[in-house]
Amino acid sequence: MSLSGQQNKELHSALIDAFPNTVALEQMLKFQLDKNLREIAGEGTLGEIVFKLIQRADAEGWVEDLVRAACDFNPKNPKLITIIGQVVPPKPTQHQKILILTAIPHGLRLDKEIREIESAIRRATNRDLFEIRVITAVRPQDIRRAIAEEQPQIVHFCGHGLEDGSLVLEDDRGNNQPVAPEGLASLFRSHADYVRCVLLNACYSEKPAVAISQYIDYVIGMNNPIQDSAAIEFARGFYDGLGYKNSGNQDVFQRAFDEGIVAIKMENILQGAIPVLKKKKKYDPVLKKKKKYDPV
Repeated sequence: MSLSGQQNKELHSALIDAFPNTVALEQMLKFQLDKNLREIAGEGTLGEIVFKLIQRADAEGWVEDLVRAACDFNPKNPKLITIIGQVVPPKPTQHQKILILTAIPHGLRLDKEIREIESAIRRATNRDLFEIRVITAVRPQDIRRAIAEEQPQIVHFCGHGLEDGSLVLEDDRGNNQPVAPEGLASLFRSHADYVRCVLLNACYSEKPAVAISQYIDYVIGMNNPIQDSAAIEFARGFYDGLGYKNSGNQDVFQRAFDEGIVAIKMENILQGAIPVLKKKKKYDPVLKKKKKYDPV
C-alpha cells in the first residue's frame, strides 16, 4: 500500500514518539527488520531521519513491515497502536485446532473434561473457528504421530502426572510409562512452527511446562496435585475465555488463562493447586540475551 499524506504525517509523529532518539530507532530497525538506518536515511535530525525512513519504506513497499516492527518493539505506545489500525490490514482470522490427548483414563474425569471443553467451545462467540480432535489411551508414539498429523494450534493433555514432573502415558502393553519433562520439551521443539499453546491438565505438571516453554509461546501446568473438579473447572473457564470475542490487541491465551483461574477461584476449589502459565523466552535487544520465562 502507499501512505496518504495524513497517514504519512501520523506515522512520522508516532515513530518519533515511540523512538525519541536515533539509537532507539536504529535498534528497532536492526533487531526487527535487519535493516541499517544510516544506510537508509543517512544523517540529520531525528525528524529528518524518520521522514526519509518512511519515504524509503513507502517507495519500496515495506511500510507495513515497518509499522508492524515498530509496534512489536514498542507495543504499548498509543500512537503506534492507532497507526497500525490504519496502515496494516487486519490478519485473517485463523482456524484453531485443539488436539486433546487423554492418557490412563481411570474413572470418569477425562470423559467429563472433554465434554466440558466441547460445551465451552459450542457456547463460544467464535465457535466456528475451533475444531476439536480427541485421541485416547495415548502411548508416546501416539502423541508424536498425532501432533505431526493434526498440526494443532492448541494441545491439551489430560491425565496423570508424577511428583518428579513426568507425565504418565502407556506402553504397548497398557502399563504406565512416565515421560520426563526433557522428553516432552524435545517433542514440542519439533512442532513449534504451529503449536501456540500447550495445556497440561495433570498433577505436578509445572516442571514440564517450564521445559516446553523453551519452544512454545504459552504452556500451562499445575504446581501441585489438582483435584478432578478443579482441573475440569479450569478447562471450562480457559475455553470459555478462548472463545470470547477479541477486542483488538488482547493477548488471547493470557485472557483464557485468567478466565480459567477466575473459574476455579469462584468455585473455591483451588486448595493449594494453582495452574501456572509459562511464556516462551523472548530476546531482549537491550540486554542481548533471552529473558526468563514469564510465570503467572
